Amino acid sequence: MGPEQVQELGTEILAKGPDITSVERWTDTARPSGLMITFSSGARLWTGVTTAGATASEPSTSALAAAPPLPTLFDNAGKITAARAEQYLVAVFMAAHAPEITSAYGYSSASSARHPGIGLYLAGGARAFLPFIYTAAPGKRPAARAFTIDATF
Repeated sequence: MGPEQVQELGTEILAKGPDITSVERWTDTARPSGLMITFSSGARLWTGVTTAGATASEPSTSALAAAPPLPTLFDNAGKITAARAEQYLVAVFMAAHAPEITSAYGYSSASSARHPGIGLYLAGGARAFLPFIYTAAPGKRPAARAFTIDATF
């Protein structure tokens, strides 16, 4: 499954998530595939989409992992943090029970990630990576530099 197929799958699945009002395909010169997610608060999150094929050292997983409960997206001030967005989007992906996705994880929970994002294990052992590229609070523009993620958005 290539980036365009993951982009299409992500658009379909995430658009059905509670507290997500829209999901659109997004591209720029450095990232030919990505998603722009708009939350019910008006906050926006841009992700890249890249994929890697299965390797001989990666076991092929056919059983779907259980979907985690849908965590709270917004804090008491109605803001989103990158960690909350990771947990929330992972839960939405897993709740879809899509046969193409065997499991999902947030970068921050899986390792000492330098940037937040989401990883997907795909059927057949392939993987997809959705690093967070930009964030924007309601009514605001994203930062001019990629990977400048606001503390809250």
